[in-house]
Amino acid sequence: MDFETYAKFGVDLVSSEPDEIDGADPLASLDSVRGFLGAWPWMADRVDAGDIGPLVQLRKELRAVFEAARARRSAEMADRLNHLLERHRPQPTISGHDDSDWHLHIADDRGPVATEFATGAVMGLAMAFLDLGPERFGNCAEPRCGGIFLDTSRNRSRRYCSDRCASRANVAAHRQRQRSGALASGAEAVEELEQ
Repeated sequence: MDFETYAKFGVDLVSSEPDEIDGADPLASLDSVRGFLGAWPWMADRVDAGDIGPLVQLRKELRAVFEAARARRSAEMADRLNHLLERHRPQPTISGHDDSDWHLHIADDRGPVATEFATGAVMGLAMAFLDLGPERFGNCAEPRCGGIFLDTSRNRSRRYCSDRCASRANVAAHRQRQRSGALASGAEAVEELEQ
């Protein structure tokens, strides 16, 4: 079982919330939910309109876990994750393909997609909380972005949810330095003319 993959369910779901950078909500319609679940085709093929509401609710509840992390309230994180684990109990089963690649699944793939998704996301984030620690639950440093991440870097230095946001911040900082340099050069030129 790869808990990091399951944790990605939760990270991707919370990061899907509309923000100033991307106002589109992938949970707004059945077609957009199918697009969101494209990385998990076994779920995208089965999702139906009844899964949308529970996924929206799960997104809110998982956002609260990351907000507690931002506020450095690890006991609240644990309480929220425990509540979610109680509601979305793992149902482990051994699965394989053609008598090989045996692995553990923690969610029943015969029920509603929202239930399967929630069980994986909650279990993955609970394991990340235990294995990585609450300080590794991060919120994107780009002020217009509502994205979140799990910092799995060796030096605990991750600040952005994606390369896109990191690049955007680097470009903005570069432009600001250029403007500041141009303003300083302009002020020096004026000072020289006045002398």
